[in-house]
Amino acid sequence: MPLAIAAGIFLMMSTWHRGADLLNRHLLHLGLPLEQFFEEVDRIKPPRVAGTGVFLTEHAERVPLVLQRHLTYNKVLQQEVVLLAVITDEVPEMEEARRLRVEALSHGLYRVRAHYGFMERPDVREIIARCRDLGLQAPPDDTTYYLGRMRLMPTGPAPMMRWRKRLFGLMARTASSVPDFFSIPPDRVVELGARIEF
Repeated sequence: MPLAIAAGIFLMMSTWHRGADLLNRHLLHLGLPLEQFFEEVDRIKPPRVAGTGVFLTEHAERVPLVLQRHLTYNKVLQQEVVLLAVITDEVPEMEEARRLRVEALSHGLYRVRAHYGFMERPDVREIIARCRDLGLQAPPDDTTYYLGRMRLMPTGPAPMMRWRKRLFGLMARTASSVPDFFSIPPDRVVELGARIEF
């Protein structure tokens, strides 16, 4: 492999890994502590509508930006709200006994952690179906999956050169579709946009 091609591949891979790590940390910072979110729900008392809202997040210990935006813009919450974190562990395949953990929180929220090995492909429909066996209702025809569509702005404080932030943003836009990767039914997906400065 010519040196220039190898250097280009290294640049792309290192930019992707560094950018993903910085973005992940920034999104964790933007997430609200659960107690603060519950206080907000108590304060505004949003109407609760039938159905289940599933919010994919990497940090199920905090309320992700997409759920905050949903409450701010739509001013309602479903009867069941699921914070779903899909976690890839350093094993080829995850044993079934350790695959799924469901925790009931207050205010109709549930925290779900689904563990997969690095050789496995997550299937969110299957995760939610298994959650029904563990106490969630999550009717298939009344469950909506909320995803954040981020527009990454390279003007934030993340310690990365701006041209590399732009490169990472381009790579993130052309990455594979989240609904396709996680086997989420496309007709049950709602995407909420946000400009993220990192």
